[in-house]
Amino acid sequence: MQDDRKPGPTPRRGRPRSFDLDAATASALSAFWTRGYEATTVEDLVRATGLAPSSLYAAFGSKHGVLEAALARYDRDREDLLAPLERGEAGLEDLRLFFASVRADLTEAGAPGCFMVNTATEVAPRDKRIAAHANRHRERVRDGIAAALTRAAALGELAPAGAEETLGRARVVQAALFGVQVAARAGATGEALATLGALESQVGLWAQPAEAPEGEGRRGTARRKAAAKGGAEAPGA
Repeated sequence: MQDDRKPGPTPRRGRPRSFDLDAATASALSAFWTRGYEATTVEDLVRATGLAPSSLYAAFGSKHGVLEAALARYDRDREDLLAPLERGEAGLEDLRLFFASVRADLTEAGAPGCFMVNTATEVAPRDKRIAAHANRHRERVRDGIAAALTRAAALGELAPAGAEETLGRARVVQAALFGVQVAARAGATGEALATLGALESQVGLWAQPAEAPEGEGRRGTARRKAAAKGGAEAPGA
């Protein structure tokens, strides 16, 4: 079967589903993540989900509908990774933990890279709806990184910086991470890990201790920490 976004058979009304839609979506996500969108056929999705073709179409409408559901599921799965960047109480430590999670994903056997990056590079250039979804995810990651850098400055871990400089640094981090994930998808795990290590070193250079203003001492540091815990919005959010 080929998918050109034409809807499948109209589902019968009044009959409850006899399968777990969330589990089927997770299985479809795994299939797309492993093979890519174009290489994954409807027959592959049928095998992965265990659904009959009629049930697959009734639940998702089309192969494209399955992809959109898979992207939404991926967003939900990434919540635990991104929330500490966006709303954490630390600064650079939140960023370091984020990098550690990326490294753990890269070192898993057969790691296929980031599903959102994979889909953005393969599908988004010719699909406005997928491009919009990928852009929302990219902006969320960028703003989460900027939020962590803003907290780091408030805590005295970084020298004070304006909103544009902080956002620029967040873009540098995000661009490097994009390259890391593309390398991972291509099977160049060693290069991906080396790039991630270089990125961490660069952030470490930004994190050279900033001198406290004369007379501020420990009380000033405490005030900065209290201000950071009060929450600082990410520049450009």
